[in-house]
Amino acid sequence: MRGSLQTKRDRELQDRVTAPQHVAFHHFGEHKAVEGYLEFRDQPDFQSSDLLLRLDTMFGTIQLGYHPGHGQSFLFANIKTSRFDTVASRYQKELRDYQMMQERKAGTQNLTFLSRRQESSAVILYKRENKPWSAESVAPYLRRMNMGVLRKTMPFLDRRQEQADYLETLREKKELERELRAKTAAQDHAGQVAVRARDTALIARQNELMGLLPRMCTQERHFFRKLNYAFDIQKQEMFTYYQERRAGGIRARAETAPAEPGEKDDEEE
Repeated sequence: MRGSLQTKRDRELQDRVTAPQHVAFHHFGEHKAVEGYLEFRDQPDFQSSDLLLRLDTMFGTIQLGYHPGHGQSFLFANIKTSRFDTVASRYQKELRDYQMMQERKAGTQNLTFLSRRQESSAVILYKRENKPWSAESVAPYLRRMNMGVLRKTMPFLDRRQEQADYLETLREKKELERELRAKTAAQDHAGQVAVRARDTALIARQNELMGLLPRMCTQERHFFRKLNYAFDIQKQEMFTYYQERRAGGIRARAETAPAEPGEKDDEEE
């Protein structure tokens, strides 16, 4: 049973790592919003986040955005669910409208609007340090529980299980070698055949892991390179734009602010 579950998990991981990817780089001047990312818009200095990069796979969507309020970039990942991503667009819109709108009293139009998200279908990763994106940027998130979205959209980030399995195969390999020597010394031919059969299955498992781990490392390196390229090319334009916009908002509020009582008296005199 354990072997079948392990094989199924490895096959799914292999499909996710080797899935085709569509990368879309968005120029900062377009000011496209991060799709599906809800922000708190009641702040007076609210400035929506801009989309810098979008990576679509057959299993989910990864978006790189920049939040001017926090002054940092972030990753927003969504997994594709059968309810929202594989139905017709019209039916999908009706489902979302139905979830966001609920009638409070019968026969009235008193409605409350709710923002509901499918449980464990999205994750947001903020980069706290002022450094390029790297494995250390997301390492704190990997130590948390219930991070299924990361494993489904970015399976190359968490290789702990595969590395532990590879170390376990090395340990089992040494035990089989000792057991084979003992069977050979005892001239137990039937035992030798059984040990060699187990050794053949273990070698096949090692070959699977040795083919999977380097591919995950390569994909992780290319992934962070894409993020850093997209951010570095546009960061100067971003910083200049938001500085000017913030300064313009301060000037506009200063011009529209009511005059102080002391200033009014001075003007009347």
